[in-house]
Order: sequence, then C-alpha cells, then structure tokens
Amino acid sequence: MIDFPKEEKEFKNIISRFEEELKKIRTGRATSSVLEGILVESYGVQTPLMHAAALSSPDPKSVLIRPWDKNLLPAIEQALARANLGLSIISESDQVRVVFPALTEERRKEFVKMVGKKAEEARISVRQRRDEIWKTIQEEERAKIISETQKYSQKEKMEKMVEEVNKKIAELAEKKEKEIMSI
Repeated sequence: MIDFPKEEKEFKNIISRFEEELKKIRTGRATSSVLEGILVESYGVQTPLMHAAALSSPDPKSVLIRPWDKNLLPAIEQALARANLGLSIISESDQVRVVFPALTEERRKEFVKMVGKKAEEARISVRQRRDEIWKTIQEEERAKIISETQKYSQKEKMEKMVEEVNKKIAELAEKKEKEIMSI
C-alpha cells in the first residue's frame, strides 16, 4: 500500500525546493536572499556568506554586509565579484554595501522566463513522482496485494494530491512574476 503521508512530504519537498529557487531570482527590491548562497573563503574554508557576516537591507536598493571578522572584507568583496550578479560593490571601512541597479524591462522579462523554467522543472519532478506512485499502485494490483477498487481509489487520491501541488507551484510562480514585473 502507498504511504500517502510520506508521499505528501515528498511533494512538499518539491515545493520547498521550488520556493528556494525562486528566492534566488532577483526582483526590483534588494534582498539578502540573493546573496546567501555566495561562498566566501574564510580561513581556508569555503563558507556561505550568511555564516561569515550579518546581512541587512537598510533601503530597497542596497544590502549591507557586516562581516563578523573585519579581516574577511577583501574575501567577501572577491566572492561578490566572482558571483557576477551585476551588482555594484562599495567597500566601506568595516562593511560592504551591495547596490542593486534598477531592472530594465528586458531584464525583468528574462527573470520571468527564468521563473517559468523553474516552475516547469518543479512540475516535471511532480510528474516523475506521480508516475512512480502509479507504477507502484499497478504492481500492487497485479500482485493481488490490493483490489481493483483500491487501485482506483488510490489513483484518485494521488491525482488529487498532484493537482494541489501543481496549483501551489502555479500560484508561487505567478506571485513571483508579479513581484518581478512591478516597479
């Protein structure tokens, strides 16, 4: 028998991964989530920026990076430059200010396409998971573990779950697209 609570967790994981991908896509506002994945060399070890410094957004156009150790300032600047995000990096005495330039209409459309691509990847993951579940249900019915009635009730339950997950993915993508296109 299919463990539906376990499968529900799998679908929630797909949605969580999709949400994390969306956070990395820039909108018109400066957010520290765009910078969180950048790795900084800290004492010979690659460390995520968010573990090496405090990130804050004092205004909608910039993010302040205050390292825990001032000796990391040059390494943080290099890591930001290597990330090649098209941001202006301003070094100050004990912090780095990252200025997000205004998005052009063309760039906004590129980001919207990126959101669509990420949403499609999430939907593909959902389809693959659904196919695996359906295959298991069919094998169980062939092996006489479940009856034909149970097979169809499980299929119906699975399809309902998949429909809800796809609806959630569409909502998240639409919300992000509106965020990107609003000036």
